[in-house]
Amino acid sequence: MRGDRREPASGQTAGADVLLRSRRFADAHGRELTVGAVRWHYARLGRGPAVLWLTGGLRRAALGAVSLERLAAAHTVVAPDYPPVTSFAEMDAGLCAILAAEGIDRCDLVGQSYGGMLAQAFLAAHPERIRRLVLSSSGPADYGRRWLPVLALVIAVVRVLPRPLLTRLLVGALSGLLSSERSPRGEGAAILRRTLGHDLTRADVVSHFAVAADVARRLLVRPDRFAGWQGDVAVLRAENDRTQGARDIPRLQRLLGRPVRVISMGSAGHAAVLLEPDRYTQWLEQALG
Repeated sequence: MRGDRREPASGQTAGADVLLRSRRFADAHGRELTVGAVRWHYARLGRGPAVLWLTGGLRRAALGAVSLERLAAAHTVVAPDYPPVTSFAEMDAGLCAILAAEGIDRCDLVGQSYGGMLAQAFLAAHPERIRRLVLSSSGPADYGRRWLPVLALVIAVVRVLPRPLLTRLLVGALSGLLSSERSPRGEGAAILRRTLGHDLTRADVVSHFAVAADVARRLLVRPDRFAGWQGDVAVLRAENDRTQGARDIPRLQRLLGRPVRVISMGSAGHAAVLLEPDRYTQWLEQALG
């Protein structure tokens, strides 16, 4: 990561520990599946009621290794990485194929951050497969086509920026989200720098925005898609998460057509699953209970 500002040694060490746990988790629980021309990597672990975990914008489920392993004490957990696809149809085909390969007909669906947008689109497409929706550090995904010019501009910029500059910009923009009252900012920045610099490709970053644009362009998340669904909804919220607004819960209730149970994560921040896995697992179990 030439040109990046160095983080305190404690943040670098903590970030390295998270990445080491991630690699061990992937080695222990990882599986692969080819769907069309797309190679999917995912984890499957535990026993009990099935939970499909859709991770956040860092795209690698193993970053939440501690929470997922603890959740697996009472649940079957299926947690995919995101391949660099550019449409929700490709994402949907992969998720359905993974569930079929694991013999899972119905499951609880958890979407963390960016995964919350994917979770709402997947639920809209397959309401019969989902018992319960849990959104973690994520808001309503009914933003629609007004965001398409912004997303198109971002995709164009991502395609041409030199990689070191792109990484610096992403770390600078996102590091504030990866902190909490119990975890230093340097730890989150170290995780970001290592993941963006050594794991994710430019195609992964393009995919992040391209799939979101596809969901918006096709208006996949809208109230009529949830009218026949019989499940319930829980939302994990932190007071200091700037991605969650005061109007999110009323909007979600209108979008999904039902009450939304809110579980407070206090000041644990946007990335509690990474930085405070013990407490996060307790909140997640509460949402799934």
